[in-house]
Amino acid sequence: MAKYYHITADSITIRPLAFLVPIGIAIVTLLLLLPLSTILILVKGHLGDIETKYFASYLIMLPLLFACIPFFTYGKRQVIFDAIQQSISLKTIFGKKKLMDFNEVASIDLQVRFGLVYYLKSNADRYGKGYRISPSFTGEQDKDKIHFDSQVLGEIKMMLDRVPERQANNILQPINMGILTHYVSENDRYRLKSAGIGKFLPMLIFFGLFASYFWYNLFTKNEPSGSDKQLSFIILIPILIFLLSVTKRVVFEISTQKIKVYRLGIMFKSYALERFAGFNIVRKTTNGLYSGTDVRLKFSKSSELTLADFGKTNPIETFIAETEYVLKKMETGAGGRN
Repeated sequence: MAKYYHITADSITIRPLAFLVPIGIAIVTLLLLLPLSTILILVKGHLGDIETKYFASYLIMLPLLFACIPFFTYGKRQVIFDAIQQSISLKTIFGKKKLMDFNEVASIDLQVRFGLVYYLKSNADRYGKGYRISPSFTGEQDKDKIHFDSQVLGEIKMMLDRVPERQANNILQPINMGILTHYVSENDRYRLKSAGIGKFLPMLIFFGLFASYFWYNLFTKNEPSGSDKQLSFIILIPILIFLLSVTKRVVFEISTQKIKVYRLGIMFKSYALERFAGFNIVRKTTNGLYSGTDVRLKFSKSSELTLADFGKTNPIETFIAETEYVLKKMETGAGGRN
């Protein structure tokens, strides 16, 4: 693997996607040679018979050649650890952008992303995707990973360790005073604020239009067909699912030490606090595209309760801190408003 990093006394520069450049060069070369090979076959190797019109085939390759540009732009990206400024920046063809200060680094995690890759995460977004700071490795015993761990990651950690300990996180102080954003205190219980109807409204409108059409046919036709009757009832299923989703309420009862889930005002399920086994953060994708992150409570006997779905991961840290605060209140049996 070609050298993708540069270390000095005051900085560490890494090009985590540098391996894309040789791949881009190989693909571009192939795309340029392919029409030429076709032309040589057409003229049976007689260079003197090549006419200008034959080179029109290169026009077909232009979109593919333009599609190769990201190989070079992404391959030139640089993550810069600056010891003097005590900050981390991302440099692209569009300029340089500060990602975070050294004292805002939460962790450097090894993740499975088309191989093993190191990602840098900040305190403000611990549960986000993070920033890639290494190439892909085939496994723990990959000699390139061993080299990265000793030569690059070791230097990064030494640089970060020289930073004074950061001050206590001020974001969590309001929580300690009982000022909550995601929960409402109601007598001897805490209720999780609902997500609102907005995220479900487009789907409701979509199925509502279908329902109106089928019901109109059902009540206006003199002799509605069997399919008309069936569809009129089938369309009720997604509407019922919508109602169950939008009326979901999660309540943490202190007196009973139970977490109860209500739908349509009816209690559907109850979880005992003593069965609580931690949090589960689930990053979801749809057709390869990020579609949100669930925060779930894990309970014994392999059951889970989804509390919230976040489109952005930044609020998750505060949400979990508030949930831990509520759970602690349930354990101590402290009720009432704060």
